Amino acid sequence: MPKQQTFEEIKLLLDQESYENAIALLEKSIEKNPEELTYYWYLGLAYLIQENEEEAQSIWLSIFLQGNLEEVKQWTIELTEFLETNIEENIAEGKLGNAKIIYEAIFTINPDYENFKLSNRLVESLSDLALCLINENNRQSAINVYLEILRINPDHAISLHSLAINYDHLEQYNEAESSIRKAIKLNDLSAVNYQLLGLILEKKEQYSSAIKAYQKSIKLDPKFLDAYADLANIYLQQNQADKAVEIYKASLDVAPIGFRVSIFEKIADAYERLNNQILVALYRGYSAYISKKCQIAIPYFERFVNNHTDNLDVYLKLIDCYIVTNQTSLAINLIEKASKLFPDNFSLKRLNQSVLPIIYKDVEEIKFYRERFSQLLKELIKEIKLDTIQEQQDALYSFQTGTNLYLDYQGENNLEIYKDYGHFVHIIMNRIFPEYCKPLTLNQDISQRKIRIGYISLHLHNLGILYLNWIKFRDQSKFEIYIYDISANDENVKNDHLHFRENFKIYSNGMQFISDDVVGISRHIMDDKLDILIFPELGLDPKTSQLAVMRLAPIQCTAWGHPMTSGSPNIDYFLSSDLMEPDNAQEHYSEKLVRLPNLAFSIDYPILPRLNKKRLDFQIKEISIVYLCCQSILKYLPQYDYIFPSIAQHNKSAQFVFIDSRLGPVITDSFKKRIDKAFKQVNLNFEDYCIFLKALPINDYLMLVQLSDIFLDSFSWSGGLTTKDAIACGLPIVTCPGKMMRARQSYGMLQMIGVTETIAETEAEYIEIGVRLGLDHEWRQAVRAKMTTNKHRLFNDRECIKGVEAFFQEAIAKKLELT
Repeated sequence: MPKQQTFEEIKLLLDQESYENAIALLEKSIEKNPEELTYYWYLGLAYLIQENEEEAQSIWLSIFLQGNLEEVKQWTIELTEFLETNIEENIAEGKLGNAKIIYEAIFTINPDYENFKLSNRLVESLSDLALCLINENNRQSAINVYLEILRINPDHAISLHSLAINYDHLEQYNEAESSIRKAIKLNDLSAVNYQLLGLILEKKEQYSSAIKAYQKSIKLDPKFLDAYADLANIYLQQNQADKAVEIYKASLDVAPIGFRVSIFEKIADAYERLNNQILVALYRGYSAYISKKCQIAIPYFERFVNNHTDNLDVYLKLIDCYIVTNQTSLAINLIEKASKLFPDNFSLKRLNQSVLPIIYKDVEEIKFYRERFSQLLKELIKEIKLDTIQEQQDALYSFQTGTNLYLDYQGENNLEIYKDYGHFVHIIMNRIFPEYCKPLTLNQDISQRKIRIGYISLHLHNLGILYLNWIKFRDQSKFEIYIYDISANDENVKNDHLHFRENFKIYSNGMQFISDDVVGISRHIMDDKLDILIFPELGLDPKTSQLAVMRLAPIQCTAWGHPMTSGSPNIDYFLSSDLMEPDNAQEHYSEKLVRLPNLAFSIDYPILPRLNKKRLDFQIKEISIVYLCCQSILKYLPQYDYIFPSIAQHNKSAQFVFIDSRLGPVITDSFKKRIDKAFKQVNLNFEDYCIFLKALPINDYLMLVQLSDIFLDSFSWSGGLTTKDAIACGLPIVTCPGKMMRARQSYGMLQMIGVTETIAETEAEYIEIGVRLGLDHEWRQAVRAKMTTNKHRLFNDRECIKGVEAFFQEAIAKKLELT
């Protein structure tokens, strides 16, 4: 039999654990070829695996005794390599017991042996085995494996820690303490080790030592929340609730928002023990507030402020609770009360000026609050003081806590109000950060290089869908793109949205995730020496609104990601849609209006899910004519409530499907009361015609669109992305364009696809079209067919990309002329 074939047969016998046959074959092979050393290596291995180490060593030693010093050195190397190969093979086959036996045998051959890579691989494999045993709840076997690891590497601190955990589970606390102290000796900077020591000592009722261990853990890692919780818990066990409160409060300083709810509840529980009901109310209020359960938080905060009048933070949170639950009068009353207690606080003055209802009862209420907002803004501008550092900081803080977003839902032209506001914020920012508000000129080398364009946003993960293609399909020979994502620490950004956000990194020349304040963000932007800076959706968050009054690039633009003028003296252009803007559109903007081709944005066709749900899955009647009313409830103003019952009067099969407000059930309920009133005026019960669905995951929402019959657009602020989805699904859309662009988005989209027969000029015609679509099945199907045929025109438009790039070049040329 050839030698190679013999080796293969030997390996097979060893793999099959047929050791006696392997030994017999090896002895026979040695008789025929006593000079082949590999036979001896295998023969010793066969005995070694049978745990007959003495015989294995005897066989290998017999070979070494036959050679001179140089030969013995070479044979030692060969045998070591042979055994290493077998260790690797046994690890790969999961025979970790064999691998360990062979590994330990190497040291009897070569006491100075070192192979960290192989040692680590064996330890890792054994660690994986131990974890599997733990998952099978076989902790004693896991302990045995960890002990084997420590024989291989006595300094393996992770195994010592794991060993301590398993001894602890088996209530072998002395062994657990011994193991974790050995781990600490190896690594006395591990907060996790000290925390585990504290847990073990606590179970051994050595409380003072346990406390010291937890304190050491926190000192090593001030953000280790488990150690705070354990330390507070041991104080509670010792009836020292006051000390537990101190620890919980300290943990709040380092806890992410998602963890603070439970900490607030624990603090409240501790105050229960201390019989301090006022502070119990405070921290129950904090817990509800941070959970966005303002209706629950209100009575807790009210109880606190009725007993303590020196805590401004609680006043501000209670005011916010009143605002988001649409109790505007209560909010204003509390602001006035707090202003008397804190007369110099500018944030309260700004809050008083800006407070608005979320849902309006009637048109008169809109008018009242609009006039109040504008008048108090003018007074605030007159009263502002920026002489001291404290006054400047107060003014800056007052604009960091909110926006004017609710003003935008009133359906009116806000130009003059926003110009006043933009001028006001600019005065403050220019006084505090003058170096970031100075005029900038273009670098003279611009004709020899690409134009450098930056985008700054807190909303890349969702509104970025509008303008990603500006970046993706740009002319890379002419433009460099820089992205500034300031949502880096926003816990509301979901993981699936984070994936979309990564597209901006792929298609740009540079992307930064910035969590700094406005000064830090400004530095990052100015370091890139941009030519043009774009704020795609100004007005949605306070941070970009402050940045927009500064001068961070020679040319600054905003766009219709949020279709409102900025009012900023330092935003030069508003990039809008030619199809959506009315003839007198410039009257609505403080910026120079740029009417880009078509929608201005190039939108991708949405991926529609397979329709695997029925109407009943959404509590919708199968036989009804479904009118989808999926806009934010804030867009529905009271003067248009009559539209729904007017349609219902002519179509008894109508079912209007609304989506609950993301701001909470109080807002939805306020809207329901208004709609109920409108239906009662024509002797109809709104519950017979209207259903409200909770906010849906995107695929469920798109299935709802496909299951609907008609899309009823809102008046004062029409659909944007929702209209895009309706067109993708071929859903007939009823719309009536308003005075301003934000009330004409659906109009522009229908113009683009050439389906204009469902565009109304008046409210009466809107109702007529809605009724006809519901009753005339053939016409409805004809409109649907036309939309399905033409909908491709809306998506992946390249003309607007050419248009925006032409604008960039023209804006640069004009700026150079003025330089």
